[in-house]
This record gives sequence, C-alpha cells and structure tokens, in this order.
Amino acid sequence: MTALPLPRIPADDDVSSPVADEPVALLQLDLSDPLEAASAVYRQVRRGRRVVAVACGRADAPARLAEALDAIGVRAARPAPGEALLGAGVAIVAGSDAAPDRSAPTPVRPLRIALAGCGVVGGGVLERVSRDPRFEVVGVLVRDPNKARDPSIPPGLILSDPAALLAREPDVVVEAISDASTGLALIRAALSRGVHVVSANKQAVGGDLPGLTALADSARARLLYSASVGGGAPLIETVRRAAEQGSIVRIEAVLNGTCNFILNRLAEGGDFDEALGAARDAGFAEEDPSADLTGLDAAAKLAILAHEGLGQSLRIEAVARQTLSGDAVLPAGRVRQIARLDLASGRTGVAFEAVDGDALFAVLPDEANALRVTLADGRILTATGRGAGRRPTAESVWADLEDLVEGQ
Repeated sequence: MTALPLPRIPADDDVSSPVADEPVALLQLDLSDPLEAASAVYRQVRRGRRVVAVACGRADAPARLAEALDAIGVRAARPAPGEALLGAGVAIVAGSDAAPDRSAPTPVRPLRIALAGCGVVGGGVLERVSRDPRFEVVGVLVRDPNKARDPSIPPGLILSDPAALLAREPDVVVEAISDASTGLALIRAALSRGVHVVSANKQAVGGDLPGLTALADSARARLLYSASVGGGAPLIETVRRAAEQGSIVRIEAVLNGTCNFILNRLAEGGDFDEALGAARDAGFAEEDPSADLTGLDAAAKLAILAHEGLGQSLRIEAVARQTLSGDAVLPAGRVRQIARLDLASGRTGVAFEAVDGDALFAVLPDEANALRVTLADGRILTATGRGAGRRPTAESVWADLEDLVEGQ
C-alpha cells in the first residue's frame, strides 16, 4: 500500500463538510486481504482526509473493498469512467489485476500486548493482533477463565488478575473491559509504569481524562482512546479538527448505538423488550444495558468530547440524563438520544429529542452514531459511522495500535 498526500482542495460552499480543505490520500491497495485494505482507508478517513483508493489484485477488488469498508461504517463511492474522483469522501477505482508490493520492514522485536477483556471488542482485537508479526500477545485478562470464547484464547495467555497481566511486562495494554472502576485502575497502573494504553472504555477514560493525560505525560507513555467514543466513527478526531479551526460553541451527538437501535424499532411500532433483545443478539447491547439506557454511556462520551474540544472537565455524574424504558414517554415523531453541550444556551445533558427534518440525525440506521460541531463563526463539522459492534470498534482500537507502532 502506498499513500501519497496530494495538494489541498479549496473549500467548497458546504460548510458542513469536515474534509473540504484537507489533503487527499491516494492509496494503492492489495485486495487479497480486504480487511487490511479497509483498515488503510479507515486510518486516512479518521485523519480527515479524502481518499482515492485504487483497488488492485483481483477483478472484483473494488466490490470487495466497498464491502469491507461498509462493515466498518465507511461510506465509499465508485465513480463511473469520466466522473470526478473527489466528489465523495472515499472514492474506489479499479487498479491492476496484479497485486502491488506491500512488503514492510520486519520490526526488531514485536510490540508486546496485554489484552484486558476478550468480549465483543477485545475478541475482535485478539483476532487482528494474533496474525500480525508486529505484535505479540503476552496475556489476556478475563473475568471467567472457564468461559468459552470466540475467538478462543491460546493456552498460557489467560489471566484473571490485573497485577499478573502487568507482571508480564507488556509494551502496551489494550483495555476493553466493560467495568469502569476496574478499567480505570488498570489504566492508571499501566501508565504509572510507563506502559502505553489503548482503551475502548468510555466510562473509565471519561471519568478522569485530565488526570490520565497528566499521568501519561509524566510517565512518558501514550494514552490512546479513539474507540471510547463512536465505535468506528471518527468522532474524537472530528472534534479535535474542529478545535484546531476555531472556537467550539456547540456539540450535539448521537453517541449510543444501543439506544439508537431500540428507538428505530420503537418508531416502527416494535416492542421495547423485543428491541432490546435484538440489540443484544446483534452484539450492540451488553448483557447489562443499564449504562446505555440511563444515558450514562452517552454522558461519559460527552465528557471526553468536552475535554477534547473545549478543554473542559465535565463530571459524568453531573450530566443531566433521561432513561429509555418500556414505559418512557417519548416525543412524537422520529426520536434520538441526543448528547448536547451548548455554550450559548448553557444546556448540557443527554435527552430524548424529536429530530424530524434534521438531515444528520433523523435517518441514522440502527447502531450508527453521528456528531455535529458548531464553531463560533458558524462553520459546522459533522461525522457519522457505526457506533457499536465488534468490527467497527475493534477497527478503531487497531488504528490506535497502528498509530502507536508508527509513532503517529
């Protein structure tokens, strides 16, 4: 794969476009491995770049790449001959049937990874790192060592004691635990030892992001947490780019895929309990969905976005929240769980709002997340993507690991 930054594109009249004035990445991709090809595109997208992806190696390479990107939640266009390539965020074009050279230098030694949690997200990460020679899994922390898992954990790697996990002297801890207190304690312990951390735990990260950032800086370790907000949707990166362009006055977002899934089913006349069960079956809802349904999950993610975009320390427990339940009274029309931080009105909270006519929020499918950031000068930046599920969230963790390896 090759990535070539092309000249910047002049901004167009659509102020909601987050990438109109960003560089373009030209990628030549070998589609003998669609997963890796899609990952290369995703990493450019989350950096705010438009992408022209040249799919090589097979006659059906463009279709295979489009399918792999859709699984992550990245929309891609396949322009017809003569159509402009840069009209969409990602454009796929057919390349040579011959696969490009994708050889990479072998690392001096693999990066030693301690994986904490092997559920929906952790299991997806384990699949990826186990087949990449740049990484070596030295331990996998689980609550129940006897539980059957997919994928299965290799013998000798299963641990149930966080101290034993750190005793294996990893270079990085990938933290994908559902429990906030255990995750936060493990992150602190790892960073204090100078061990890098990649986390998908929004309540752990959102509970003390300023303190964790300071701890990482003092220990010369890196703390990466893109997967903690938005799953595969690049919401944190969009807020960071917005803050670089001007003063943020408003953040509005759909941040919980489970609630969005249920609300879509309710809008179709479905039953609440059946919708919740379907969300569990699809891998979007935890066995205990209380954090999703009470707005605690969205409040933690809003706290992270507030830190990234405004430098504000937002206490999760201080965020006003509404609960979704079978007897909840919802507004009429299409409804979303909206996390909002508005400096002009002073409104901060997580509430159920009617969004009919809102081009960004009204049509969100099932597990999708979406973000709208408004700057003081009126410019608006948006982002959407799959906000839940193994593949999108594990992809975000993987991108953080790739950045760590490459020193990004």
